[in-house]
Amino acid sequence: MNFLACEGDWLIGADGSPTCTGALVSLTVEEMQSLYGSALSWEDVQQLQGEAIILFATVFGFLVLKKVLKQ
Repeated sequence: MNFLACEGDWLIGADGSPTCTGALVSLTVEEMQSLYGSALSWEDVQQLQGEAIILFATVFGFLVLKKVLKQ
């Protein structure tokens, strides 16, 4: 899969179409990964999952306490 990149800035034309102020460049997936970083590692995924679970538990606990204290 190829991606279209602009070496300048993207602007919106009067008709709503995107225009590039510089040169357009075609990049492959490998080039995109080398330029903009690779995907998350499994360690990163596990850490984010753990943090999401903690956030969910905190919000759920807060809502339960709010409901209990209302009565």
